Amino acid sequence: MIKKTLLTSLFLVIGYSLPAFAEADENIDAKSFVQEKCSNCHDSSIYTRKDRRVDSLSRLNSQVRMCDAQLGTSLFDEDITAIVNYLNDNYYHFDK
Repeated sequence: MIKKTLLTSLFLVIGYSLPAFAEADENIDAKSFVQEKCSNCHDSSIYTRKDRRVDSLSRLNSQVRMCDAQLGTSLFDEDITAIVNYLNDNYYHFDK
């Protein structure tokens, strides 16, 4: 009886966890994310100013990861890449 109860509990836990895993497969809307989250700290002029700290694609990736950590958004690597690509395509224009 205990084994059956434990097994049932395990299936319930796994079943409730599946929607969280399904969300990980969805792509982030990088533009909306930048507008909603990034603009809380700064406007888009930070991407175009002459004395910007970000001077390469790898530095942009590092900066987005740092912001992710500071905001506590716990983005997936694919989401980080989408945001980096969005920022690069629209503001930085670093060679890929």
